Amino acid sequence: MSPASDERRYIRAVEAAWSKVLGRPAVVSPREFEAIDAWRRRGIPLTVVIEVIADAGKRRAGGSGKALTGLTRAVEEAWSVVAAGRATPEAAGVLPARSDARHAWQACLDGCPEGAPLRALLVTLLAQEAAGASGPALDDALDLALPETVPADTLGKATEDTERALRSFRGRMSDEEFKATFSRALADRLRATLGLPRLALTR
Repeated sequence: MSPASDERRYIRAVEAAWSKVLGRPAVVSPREFEAIDAWRRRGIPLTVVIEVIADAGKRRAGGSGKALTGLTRAVEEAWSVVAAGRATPEAAGVLPARSDARHAWQACLDGCPEGAPLRALLVTLLAQEAAGASGPALDDALDLALPETVPADTLGKATEDTERALRSFRGRMSDEEFKATFSRALADRLRATLGLPRLALTR
C-alpha cells in the first residue's frame, strides 16, 4: 500500500468512527486532519484510535463531549498501554511539570557510566532543552537514538517484550505500519525502563 493510500485509509476509518459517535456524517476539519495524521505518522495503530473514539462515544451525553482533537491525550495513553503490554492505562490526570521530566532525564544521565553512548546523548539533549528546544523535537531525537545507545542487554529485553506485546497486532497491519508501530513501542518501552518521560506530555 502506498503512503498516500495508507493515509486515506487511516483518515477515512477515523472519520467513519467519529461519524458513528456523532450520529451523523462528519468531515474532519484541517485541524482534526493534522491530529489524525500525526497519530498515523507516529505509528499508532488504527485499532487503538478507533477504540478510543468508541470509548469517548460511550461517555458522550446529550450530544456534548470532547472534540476529536481533544482525544489526543487519550490516544497517547491507550497507545502506551499497547506499547508496554499493560492491561489498563495509567489514570488520566494533570500533566506533570516539565521540571519533573527534566529531573528524571538528569537522574538517568547521572546513573550512566562515563563514556556511555546514552550519557553522551542525554548531555546533548539536556543542553538543547536548556536552550529552549521544543519537547516534541527532543522526544523524537531521543526515540530515534535510544536503540543505538542503550546497553545491549537492555535493548534485547525491551525488544523481546515489545515483540510479545505487539504479536496480536501483526496480522492487522501492513509491513510499513508494523515497522513504525514497533519502533514507537520499543522506544516507549526503553523510556519506561530507563525512567525517561516524554517532555511533550508535560506542562
